[in-house]
Amino acid sequence: MVFDQMGIFLVACHHGFIECVTEMAHSGELYVNIFAKYGLAAINKILDVCGNDQAIGHNITCSSRKTVATSLIGCQAKELHLQLVVNVFHGFSQNHCCQLENHPLYLPDLAIEDLETCECIFASLNSTAPLI
Repeated sequence: MVFDQMGIFLVACHHGFIECVTEMAHSGELYVNIFAKYGLAAINKILDVCGNDQAIGHNITCSSRKTVATSLIGCQAKELHLQLVVNVFHGFSQNHCCQLENHPLYLPDLAIEDLETCECIFASLNSTAPLI
């Protein structure tokens, strides 16, 4: 069976370095399963390579936190103090309780990070789309 390319899933540090990138293929799964598939693989890679005290900004933090906690990497994520945080601009679309718990503004370890590095990378890639 041939799968259609859907795009890329990437993880980047706040300095703009791409740490993990995967080509996504449409195989009939629902959007919810896409994070379970690509997001968990990326988090597993980040935990293996970078180790303790990592923070990952994600626009669906509330649901991804539950996915990570119930997955095979849940114990490892807890032991290594993985922190899932909502991106600054996506944070304002979340409910108030979620913002207070997950928004970088209220988390002392994140200082003034907006966690929107991937958005900047994708914006810069838009000019290359006609070349493909």
